[in-house]
Amino acid sequence: MDLPAHAAAPPREDPAEVSGRRAFLGKTLAVTAGLAGATVAAGATAAPAHASSLRPQATQTYWRFCSKCYGMFYWGYSGNGVCPAGADHLAQGYNFVLPHDVVETPTAQAYWRFCSKCYGMFYWGYSTRGRCPAGADHLAQGYNFVLPHS
Repeated sequence: MDLPAHAAAPPREDPAEVSGRRAFLGKTLAVTAGLAGATVAAGATAAPAHASSLRPQATQTYWRFCSKCYGMFYWGYSGNGVCPAGADHLAQGYNFVLPHDVVETPTAQAYWRFCSKCYGMFYWGYSTRGRCPAGADHLAQGYNFVLPHS
């Protein structure tokens, strides 16, 4: 590949265009400096965003769909819990990441809990705890999950 012996001359700038750019930049810098001075004189300062908006939302991974009972169960322990369809849950599909311990909103329902007996998720918002496939009522443990919905 042959390189040219000399580089082409750079294009010439129009003096009127250069002068117009300089004037624009000068005016912009003056306005910016004036606004900064007015802000300082008024006592206003830039404040960081609220700490909670900077904090990532609390979540827990390893929630899985059971292809036997079609429920959600926690897949983060050595066993797979007790499935209502018999034996252990059988994980299939996605690894769900669920938010917990955040404020309930009109589109996110709180009081969903992990059952330490069957490893399933159940609604803890009623006076009764529902029937656990491992026997008796579900036993809530851990986080208060807040599940997004429609």
